[in-house]
Amino acid sequence: MNGPGDLDNLLSQLCRAAENFKRDHNDLERLAALKAARKLVQALETPQEGALLTGVSPIQVLCVRIAIDIDIFTTLTKSNGPVSLKELAAVKNADPSFTERVLRVLAGIGYVIEHEVRVYAANAMTRYMSDPGAVAVLKFQFDVCMPLYSKAPEYFRETGFQTPLESNKGLFQYVEKTEESIWSLMSKKHEDMDGFYTHMAGRRANLPIWVDWFPVQERIIDGFEDKDGSGLLVDVAGGRGHDLERFRAKFPSARGRLIVEDLPQVLEGINSGSGIECQPIDLFEPQPVQGARAYYMKFVLHDWADRQSQQILQQLKVAMKKGYSKLLIEEVILADKDAEPIPSLGDWMMLAIHCGMERTQSHWEGLLTSTGFRVVRFWNPPSPGQQSIIEAEVA
Repeated sequence: MNGPGDLDNLLSQLCRAAENFKRDHNDLERLAALKAARKLVQALETPQEGALLTGVSPIQVLCVRIAIDIDIFTTLTKSNGPVSLKELAAVKNADPSFTERVLRVLAGIGYVIEHEVRVYAANAMTRYMSDPGAVAVLKFQFDVCMPLYSKAPEYFRETGFQTPLESNKGLFQYVEKTEESIWSLMSKKHEDMDGFYTHMAGRRANLPIWVDWFPVQERIIDGFEDKDGSGLLVDVAGGRGHDLERFRAKFPSARGRLIVEDLPQVLEGINSGSGIECQPIDLFEPQPVQGARAYYMKFVLHDWADRQSQQILQQLKVAMKKGYSKLLIEEVILADKDAEPIPSLGDWMMLAIHCGMERTQSHWEGLLTSTGFRVVRFWNPPSPGQQSIIEAEVA
């Protein structure tokens, strides 16, 4: 806990940031106010309280996960007013005393409103957690990731606290007792893949859409060589083509082929009449689309360690036309100092699931230079702390 002078300083910082947000109402000021508020909480909290809250924080995720199963969020969201404990428990025939213990935690962390004693109401978090995308994110974190996290200390003790260099010998493989990747295992179960892509859509729902802030016209369309069969934009490992759909909606008159590449079972979910071509690929095999204007990868390389990322980049480099083709990599860029909590925690999630990582700007520069690329520019979105776009060309 800080002294009175420190608290006065932190309170002044928070008040200034909050006033700026009230005046300008932009995301930059909101995040500044949030950062100041967190510093104030840390100053008021004793080390004992901080350590205890960290230690029991998995219980918060547990209670949110159970709340999804017993339909607390959807029931409160659909209700026109407060709902009693008895009514909430009855939805899934749950024990009211058990349900109350879940709700007590949810109210404490701001996921529901405790309207009266044993009477609850929805707030913004309740409504958010009734969305299928938000549900998929939480389920993925608890059902897939939490078992990995619980085994991580054991795994890293056995490996001498080394960063895994091979993507088939990481924490996921250690826990699942396999050499297959999470992609390979999920591809065998369509319900798992559907859940994963709902999870990904949920994670990305509130992120800035790259075509709205990146200078697409200037950097891609204006230099396009419109020849027979020319590719304008290739979305490498682009899932079900959502980013290309947004590109086409934003630039409907742009000429050239729009091609989404991914595993065959992923591409099955794309509407064949959408005007977007589907190309099955293996990231580690030769790139089938040669000489396109731009190759775009969104949250792909953070799934892979440097060695595998270099192999993927080499396949792309061979397909690109020097002086013409562009590589656009949309990823989170970690700050070298004072990194935000969500990207730092996301780095650990990538490590646990894929042996992957989030990277700093200097790390990205080194990775791309080592595979024969030249970084043209790092483009940052209007809101700080979000994903950036790295524009690169063949050196």
